[in-house]
Amino acid sequence: MATQIGLLQIIGTVHGICFYKMDGKYYARKKSSLSAERVKQDPAFVETMRYANQMGNASKIASTIYRQIVPQHERSRDKFREVVSMVKRELAADGHK
Repeated sequence: MATQIGLLQIIGTVHGICFYKMDGKYYARKKSSLSAERVKQDPAFVETMRYANQMGNASKIASTIYRQIVPQHERSRDKFREVVSMVKRELAADGHK
């Protein structure tokens, strides 16, 4: 991935190059050949979709726990990820693969 430099940084896709902002920095990369439709329907991506569903379920549960337990002034992306990881471990231990 390349870093955008100069006075003008852009977001979007131009001629197969994706320009985007992440963590306050601007980057560019080649557009992926994968489409959402292919990932969802191609048998080659069955495991990818299974793990995506697991992450979605864990995130939903973690979101509720996070808002109820973590004080407002301590909230951060890293803390939320910790809660999601704990939920994923618990779900796996309970046999929710």
